[in-house]
Amino acid sequence: MILRLKDIHISFTNAHNETFDLLRGVNLDVEKGKITALIGGNGTGKTTLFNIISGFEKNYKGKIEFEGHEVNFKRMPAYKISMEGIGRLFQDGQLMSGLTLMENMKLASNDTTGEIPFVSLLFPNRYKQAELKKEAQAREILTRIFGENNKYLSLLNQDASAFSYGEQRLLSLARMLMGGDRLLLLDEPTSGVHPQYINTIAQIIREMKEREGLTVLLIEHNMHFVREVADTCAYLDEGVIAEVGPTNVVLGNQKVRNSYLGL
Repeated sequence: MILRLKDIHISFTNAHNETFDLLRGVNLDVEKGKITALIGGNGTGKTTLFNIISGFEKNYKGKIEFEGHEVNFKRMPAYKISMEGIGRLFQDGQLMSGLTLMENMKLASNDTTGEIPFVSLLFPNRYKQAELKKEAQAREILTRIFGENNKYLSLLNQDASAFSYGEQRLLSLARMLMGGDRLLLLDEPTSGVHPQYINTIAQIIREMKEREGLTVLLIEHNMHFVREVADTCAYLDEGVIAEVGPTNVVLGNQKVRNSYLGL
């Protein structure tokens, strides 16, 4: 298992000083090299669970193991967790406006040469070689995903804001392949995306698994999409993982169909 969540609890207090338990003992094993979908109703704690795994929520109880080692995510800032090999696409994640497509791609690289103060002045050749390597990697990723002579190769110097929302989601997913991450957390990758882009999103996610050997944990409300891409499905209900197993089995479970799918 690449990720193991053990007895994860978290509580919140509302404006009336009332405390409620959101996660009440989540246990989940995420298998390496597989695509796992986390499903459940709105407000059941799916994004909160992602926030815990990626270091944005510290007020939890329980244990997390990553690649066989227990990790204290409470003491690790989010950027450090990302550097350890866990990448995340946020629900509203898009490219950074004010930067070109190429700059967005390079920013996601795990090579931080260009971020070291004065390195471009003190070691100009080292800096130049690092930048050329990142640019070549970006072109290779875009070619692999979108095909030879795809339009994005001619738009690398275009400001990110010029791309549609759907295109930015596609490119944000492609950009994740720059970072050398081993576990990717995708929060509703198809949310708000025009149907014409959804097949391409599925293609990119499958590419992450099949060609890159990455592990994907995704939150998704589009059950057709879940059936298409996910190997495993985990159903979060009333603060616990109520059902987990092969996607078709979980989505065919009568309890899940009654309580979540309304069928």
